[in-house]
Amino acid sequence: MRVLELGCGLGLPALTAALRGADVLATDWADEAIELLRRNAELNGVFLRVARVRWSEPEPLLRAAPWDLVLGADLLYEARNAEQLAELLPLLGGEMLLAEPGRPYSKEFLEHFRAESVGERIYRLR
Repeated sequence: MRVLELGCGLGLPALTAALRGADVLATDWADEAIELLRRNAELNGVFLRVARVRWSEPEPLLRAAPWDLVLGADLLYEARNAEQLAELLPLLGGEMLLAEPGRPYSKEFLEHFRAESVGERIYRLR
């Protein structure tokens, strides 16, 4: 399964997917997050790819689309994140699972994608 994590931060979803055998690309806009995830994966013997990608410049993600699964966790803490993500997601293909702790921009975003609750604060987007 080809898995993309957006805004990976610490990259726990990406690491978990890679441990389960997925071909994973974890992305973030922050160099520090990318380097931290790269080191963490290396220290734990987990193979995954990491890349610095801004949602406003998604060409590397689109070239590799469609993805089988897109993962995200705690991404909707700014209005621009919700706006950019709403534009980007339909172009990536596949299913999306989003862990959302209740950020201010989440309600409208989840309604827009007719999100289905699949766990505590975990949603499948359509």
